[in-house]
This record gives sequence, structure tokens and C-alpha cells, in this order.
Amino acid sequence: MMQLSPEERTSPESELAAVVAEALKLADARLVLNKSFAPFVFMLDAEGIVQNGEVPEEIRGTMPPDPVVAVKLTLDLFAGYAENLHAMVAVLDPLSGKAEDTLHLWAEHRSGIAQLIRVDFTRKKFLKHPTFSEPRAEDQPAHLWNGEALAPAEEWWHQGLSEQAIQDVFKLVGVAVPFAEDQLSRNGGLAPYGITTDLAGELGHHMAYHEANADGEVDSAESVQMMAEGFRNKKDTLRGTCILSDVLVQVENGGAVDAVRLHIEHSEGLSMNILKPYEIDGQSRAVIFGDSAVIPTDAQVWSV
Repeated sequence: MMQLSPEERTSPESELAAVVAEALKLADARLVLNKSFAPFVFMLDAEGIVQNGEVPEEIRGTMPPDPVVAVKLTLDLFAGYAENLHAMVAVLDPLSGKAEDTLHLWAEHRSGIAQLIRVDFTRKKFLKHPTFSEPRAEDQPAHLWNGEALAPAEEWWHQGLSEQAIQDVFKLVGVAVPFAEDQLSRNGGLAPYGITTDLAGELGHHMAYHEANADGEVDSAESVQMMAEGFRNKKDTLRGTCILSDVLVQVENGGAVDAVRLHIEHSEGLSMNILKPYEIDGQSRAVIFGDSAVIPTDAQVWSV
């Protein structure tokens, strides 16, 4: 955490430039120490204080290969804070493995400035510090502060939660969605499955063992209930839970669509369902997710 000087806050342009400069300093330091780094953001609040956040390890493997899309997704992971910020800068190291590489930064100010910045650098092991090129900035349409209302999920679910709790949710979702996608692609369906984070932040994986009926079928709803009861019995050892299930969701035209439901709870009081409609390509078996819906729901684990 750092504080911008009054001189650095004379205009939106100077504020954003100062945050970009600080982000590049951190990128340089991490390249010196590790030769690479996880995607991160720098966030400037109304008091001129800059804080940083890092994409959780469990989500990094799900980042798309296109660096421009990935750097914008990095912003999206912290978009819940945007209402109280003046600027946000996301920094991505694509890790191409070349001797020469390119950092991608998305720099945005709530005044309407938005830029995609590329900085070439060397990753040679014998250099104490990487050599950065002059930044190449391209003006872009605003991504965060684009005049549109934040999605309902971003308006409410993070409110009142600590940064640790928000990161817990990111970790649960970051593991749950790739798992669901893999199971749907392999099996055409998804049996109820649970993921937890304990008091130390370690992830756990759980299945509900429920006897099949006379037709050899397992009641998914009963399996979900059984898993929730199991988590409730040991909730004092947990920080967060996610129960995955394959459901049918009614749509406006009276029909129904297949969807993955993530029922997420946290010990700090969060309880929500994330519904992700999906289709499976008949030939490639690729899973195509539609737009997610995020809605509050009654707690099952921390219900009393």
C-alpha cells in the first residue's frame, strides 16, 4: 500500500500515469526475483492510496491465451471495488518463454481514460533487471467505467466481505468452473461435487455418496442436501464452501436450459447461487457456457 503525492494527483492523466509507473516498478521487482509473476492489479482510491491485488493461483490456469482478453479479465476479477476507486491498472506477463517478451497493462481512470499499454522487456537470466522498452499506449473504449450499471452480482455480493473472503470466493469459483467443464465434456453431465476452503485457506474436494434407487439412478437433490449437511456439521473448520450441481433452469419463453449451479457460502455471511447455462457440442464435446446469473439465496451451511 502506498500514497500518491499531491503533485501526482493534479489531473486524471497524472493520477493514472503515477499508478502505471508504480505497477511497472512492482513488475520489475517480481521479474528480478522470479523471472515471472501472476497477473495483478493496482487500485487507486479517492484518498490517493494505492493498493494491489493478485489473481489467485487457482484461477491463473483458466486465463485465456489472448493477453488483451486476459488483462481485461484480470480487471473484471476486481471490478467489485470499482465504485469506490479512481483508477485501476491490471498487469499481465504472458509468459511466452521468449528471450524478449511483452507486458500487457490495462490502465483505466473513472474520468473516462482507458489505455492498453504494451512494454517489451528481456527475460535473460544473467540480467539483474529486465530492460524495459518505452511503453506503447493505445486509447481504448472504457471497460470498467463505461457508463453502464455494474452487474447485479458486482453490486452486492462482495459488500461487507473482507478481502480474504473475496479471494476465497475467487478460489472456489476458479476451481469449480474448470472442474464442471471437464466433467460435462467427458461425461455429458455433472454429479454433485463440493469444494471447500478451510481456516488455513487450503482447498478440499468432496463427493456425496448416496445409494442409487431401483433404476440405478442417484437423486441429485438428495446428494446436494447430504453434502450441505456434512459441511454444516464441520462449518467451524471452514471459511467457504461451493456445491456444484447440474440443473434445469426455466427461461422466459417457458422452456428450460441445462445449467451448472454453484451454491457458494462463506462464513462471513455470503450465500449465493451462480447459474451458468451450457451447451455441449455434439462433435467436439466442447462445453459452451452462456451468460451467468448470480442471485442471493438462503444459506444451507451457515444457516443458524
